[in-house]
Amino acid sequence: MRDVSPNKKYGVDLNALIHFLIDYIKHPVQKISHLPDWNWSSLFVVHILLSIVSGVLAGLLKFNFYRVAFGLFLMPLVSTAAALTMSLFLYYYFQFIENRTENFRKIFTLVVLASIPFYLFQTISEYFSFVSIIGFAFASVLVIVGLCDNFSVEKKKAYKVVGVLFSLVLLTWISNKLT
Repeated sequence: MRDVSPNKKYGVDLNALIHFLIDYIKHPVQKISHLPDWNWSSLFVVHILLSIVSGVLAGLLKFNFYRVAFGLFLMPLVSTAAALTMSLFLYYYFQFIENRTENFRKIFTLVVLASIPFYLFQTISEYFSFVSIIGFAFASVLVIVGLCDNFSVEKKKAYKVVGVLFSLVLLTWISNKLT
């Protein structure tokens, strides 16, 4: 699963990333349809900064020091593990179901960008817990669009794959609320 695509860009251009993210917030469907070719450093900077900002803001809105600390230290670790797991799931989906190999960095780019609505909604989930599911629903729609437009997955298959993932997350969320 080594990324062998030629990508010699090693630095992180924060100015370009910020401009892209502003455009992405304005036009998420258009931007998810044409994924940027970011290097690993840029991907992890965007992902980790978004998770930190989301986690810290959620803690600040609740006025809870421990939630702020969680957002600062644990949220990046947990969200990175979740994004890598989702990316691996999609990578092996392509391997076993679609019988083809796709670029793992491109898949991870899709997951990172599609998760932005989740992070935005996550900030107020301390007050309205169901909002995180709404954010994940938006992220799921963006993954469907990204799979169809960037990886030429049939819409029916994309709906099934993302539907299964959304159902698992929803069931986990419900079970956590009941216990």
